[in-house]
Amino acid sequence: MRIITFGTFDLLHEGHLRLLQRARELGDHLIVGVSTDRLNAEKGKRSFFSQEQRAQCVAALKYVDEVFLEDSLEFKDEYIKQHQADLLVMGDDWVGKFDWVSCPVRYLERTPGVSSTDAKLSISELLRCKKVLFGDTYVKKHYDCALALINKMTAANIAPIITTGKTIPANIDCDLLVYFNRPANPPPAEYDDKPRLVIDHGASNLKWFLANRMRYDFFDWIVTAGPAHAQSLLAFFAEDKEANKKVRSAGFIKSELLLASPTTSREEIAARFNLDPAKPIILFAPTWHITNNRDMVVAIRNIAGIENHVASLHPETAHLDTEGLNLVDNINGITSELLKHADCVISDTSSTIFEAAALGKPVVQVGLREYSDNNAILFDFPYVAGTAELFCGGLYARPDGIADAVRAALGGDVHVDTAMKAMHERILAGTYIREDSTDAIVAEIERACELPKAASANGDDQVKQRDVNLDHVHDNLFFARNRLIAHAAGNVGVHHASNSEEAVSAALGAVDVVELDIVRAQDGLIVAHDGFEPKYGLSKPFAETTVSEFMDARFDGVLKPIPLERAVDLCAKKGKALVCDIKATGEEYRRVADEVFELATHKGVLDRIVLQCYCNADFEYAARKGFRRTLLAVWKYFYKDPVGEKTRDFIRHCLAINEHLVVGISIPYINHHLDRPSYEYPEFLEFFSFWKRLYIHGAPLAKYPEIMRKNLGLFADAYSENYQFSESLGDFRWIDYLFLNPGLVQAGCDNQISATAHYLKFGKTEGRRAKCTVPGDFNYMEYLDLNPGLKRAGVSAANSARAHWSAYGCGEGRQYKRTKSA
Repeated sequence: MRIITFGTFDLLHEGHLRLLQRARELGDHLIVGVSTDRLNAEKGKRSFFSQEQRAQCVAALKYVDEVFLEDSLEFKDEYIKQHQADLLVMGDDWVGKFDWVSCPVRYLERTPGVSSTDAKLSISELLRCKKVLFGDTYVKKHYDCALALINKMTAANIAPIITTGKTIPANIDCDLLVYFNRPANPPPAEYDDKPRLVIDHGASNLKWFLANRMRYDFFDWIVTAGPAHAQSLLAFFAEDKEANKKVRSAGFIKSELLLASPTTSREEIAARFNLDPAKPIILFAPTWHITNNRDMVVAIRNIAGIENHVASLHPETAHLDTEGLNLVDNINGITSELLKHADCVISDTSSTIFEAAALGKPVVQVGLREYSDNNAILFDFPYVAGTAELFCGGLYARPDGIADAVRAALGGDVHVDTAMKAMHERILAGTYIREDSTDAIVAEIERACELPKAASANGDDQVKQRDVNLDHVHDNLFFARNRLIAHAAGNVGVHHASNSEEAVSAALGAVDVVELDIVRAQDGLIVAHDGFEPKYGLSKPFAETTVSEFMDARFDGVLKPIPLERAVDLCAKKGKALVCDIKATGEEYRRVADEVFELATHKGVLDRIVLQCYCNADFEYAARKGFRRTLLAVWKYFYKDPVGEKTRDFIRHCLAINEHLVVGISIPYINHHLDRPSYEYPEFLEFFSFWKRLYIHGAPLAKYPEIMRKNLGLFADAYSENYQFSESLGDFRWIDYLFLNPGLVQAGCDNQISATAHYLKFGKTEGRRAKCTVPGDFNYMEYLDLNPGLKRAGVSAANSARAHWSAYGCGEGRQYKRTKSA
């Protein structure tokens, strides 16, 4: 029997094959009429393949014996007669439409879910040009970032739409909204169903997200500059079920421009910017939101005095007094060009640090007291573990020490060069600055165009989880911002390292972190320093003394011992942290750590317990056990080599296991193997490559101010030689005290130790303001916007704004918050 069938057979698929197979099974010869292009046009159809190509594909099938071209639906019966067909077979979508022909007709069931029309629609959608609307390119630096992506986007069939207003225009058809920061004005409601993606164009977005969860929640997708950047965000939102999907690692957006060969020679750059090409070129390129505070005034004054310098500032810093600077306009990628020729770079917590690392340039990082978001000096940025490492790439310098730091950076010292190289390697491991970084970013944009808008995390479980996350974040900030640890709870009168009830009570009223020594008695743990049995009037070792006997004793015959459980309770009640220094080694260390862990877990304060670790085995055990905070102490097993390679190997080993566990590193001030303070050794510079809080242990009280000015933490016995932790501070907050009394900073009083000592010696009796008092709904950003003259006067961020309101704004009746009508 001869069988005949007809069809277009464009984009040959499973349904076609099954139809032809079943048709062939009905007879012994199958004839197929393939629609011509003209016939398809008459039917309003457009074929992807030509009539010849389609006929050739059908003819190649084993089920088909003969193929011809069908040029008209009206000649259907003539084709049947011409080919002497005995049966017409068609798909069941044609039922009843060919019953008029001269031979029998059989309508076969079509394969469900398969059609050339649907396939064409899918292909059309796949090939459709995606439209991406940039939401904040009215900001010049964001516009420049968008330009870096445009060619790659168009090559990927993505149409970029650039906006120039602060509010996105209405009625723009797009698939995705792309930002470089959270916009000043939210998009119109008609864009609510469009997914939002933000590209971290440097350091600023990372800082903004760390400072405010609302910014994190605003976006559906976050594209970071590398894995360390993503890791930092996920440290804040670690338990967010969507976090690992939402936060992506791609690369540094300016990589291509940065890695390209210079477009101008050193001589041309020098001639253009009044520089001497034969001398070291010093580039000052800080973050875009540096503020006109007193530290910046001092920094600019010092940089202006450095020979052969050039300064590249963002337009947003126009309010700064830049007199004396060799200033250039930061346009057309000039900063990247200057970076390629610079011999030393001066910056702060800016993405310039990443760029300098990629180019192998020595960096001096200036510690400024205040930034727009965090009101902290450089090393006190609101870090979580893993974040701080991103921003350390140079020699730390206070504003008045920049020139000395530049000389050190250019001096060729092997230790400086080694430290700088280690910092650069760490930064580049976590920040992708590669030739294909832009391609990776565009790939994430393309991916986001295909994904639905992320569901809002408003469910009760998700909200509760985020509250837990924020508590964890605040714990991280708590440790990052505290630079004083009360050593053995601090001195009480003439009594040193007493670990006593009196010392703990005093320390908890003065500092936020207290260290206590823990040893094992005969029947339990006690809080005491090992070897101090004579101080308690005990004639036998602690290991042979019962807890009851110990509690009945008195330190120096005066001070009362404190039970470990009570110390934990007091710390928890006051929201403070406890560093546990276990005076044991090996298996005994682990047994004591077990009991500390069980007590902290039972009390629900494990986040505020810090276990001091002296060696790899200690840290490995802490990590396995589940401790959440550790402090690495290098002054015991590394006594002969406290700033040497073995010490650094110990720290590297622990950080490699779990860097999030490490809240600090304890370094001895001096010992028998050091002829001067440890931080004065060139080798000590390499410790900054770890970028964890460095605490100096065992320093003389007189050295405390100097150590803190070097931005180092302290195991402290008191505030100073004259003032102990038991001094009554009343309603005192040292940061507020400095901002409320700005002359103190100019006089060198710029840290917790010196501020507290000044208050106790002078401020308290003089009646100086010691704490800012602002309304509960005080909004510092609105206060600055509503009082524009404040920025020019050096009031530029939260702390200075709070201080200004407390000292002047309240009395002057200044507006600090917009009314609804405004």
